[in-house]
Amino acid sequence: MLTIFSAYGGTFNPEKFVIASVTAMLLPLMLMAGAMMIILNLLFDRRLSLIILTGWSVSLPSIMTFSPINIETGSITESEKERAFSLLTYNVLHFWDFRGHNPDLDNNSTISYILNTDADIVNLQEAEYLHSDSHWHITQQQVDSLRKRYPYMAINAARDLSVYSKYPMELVPTHIDPSISYTMACFRLDIKGQRIHLMNVHLKSIGLTDEDKILYKEAMDMPESKSQLKKEIKEVKSKLISKLTEAFRTRAIQAKAVREVIDSIGGPFIVAGDFNDIPDCYAVRTIRSTDMNDAYSDAAFGPTITYHADRFYFRIDQVLYRGPFKAIDIEKGNISSSDHSPLLTTFLFDKP
Repeated sequence: MLTIFSAYGGTFNPEKFVIASVTAMLLPLMLMAGAMMIILNLLFDRRLSLIILTGWSVSLPSIMTFSPINIETGSITESEKERAFSLLTYNVLHFWDFRGHNPDLDNNSTISYILNTDADIVNLQEAEYLHSDSHWHITQQQVDSLRKRYPYMAINAARDLSVYSKYPMELVPTHIDPSISYTMACFRLDIKGQRIHLMNVHLKSIGLTDEDKILYKEAMDMPESKSQLKKEIKEVKSKLISKLTEAFRTRAIQAKAVREVIDSIGGPFIVAGDFNDIPDCYAVRTIRSTDMNDAYSDAAFGPTITYHADRFYFRIDQVLYRGPFKAIDIEKGNISSSDHSPLLTTFLFDKP
């Protein structure tokens, strides 16, 4: 029952029933617990394993979103390259280095990674500038290389959102409440003769302070005593849960605004960025609705995480899309210079 509830917790509006959104984050733990229960049940009473397997079968759509099983590789033929394009989405942490300042570095690791991937479109969050910076080893050569590689650039300092593109691109004005519009920006791109809209999003984060993060880490460790356990539970409920509640509810409002833009514009669309929430949460379900696909579900194999700081190990960066193209490959970048990992998606247009 807990597995099923966590699998479908994202169907409940957190503005009305926030505990369901919190429970949805527990699906990986429920699956691991279920696997251990199956092993134990096989030793003592095999019939009990059917209960867990039944729960998994009912929860299968959410499980496959969390951990898809796409066996085929994303390789494309030479003839297909003419119909392919790639998109990199990445929260770059202001081009700082999450690992700390390293005086021995010759250049900025994050920018080097972006240049090495050579994606057709680069969709960045927490990227409010592009200029040389000696402290974080951003060289003028790197800046010049990016500007040469991507002739179409939109850098929004107010929203910390940037898009670099090899294809013609223009900003699309949207009529969104100013109180939430700073979390998103919409662009119209001409990709191989196809007009496609891209929404770069950075939805509401939990907003934990350093003190909150310490509390969360302590809660993940085994308490020394029963009284310590009670104290930690009380602090988690009063501090962390309240912030989670606010974040879930704010993201629900932001997601509805994104969906309204999609519906008002119509046509092919890509929504990518830092959602600050899990794949099947209410915000993602709202934006995805019934007409958009999840690139990771369509092209990946197995689960992954895209946020690796403070023991919040979740896939919170998403790529949703619709149109005459399909995600055939998605890769998580093996780089830790930001607290997020990048996702590089390869799309293939349908045959004419």
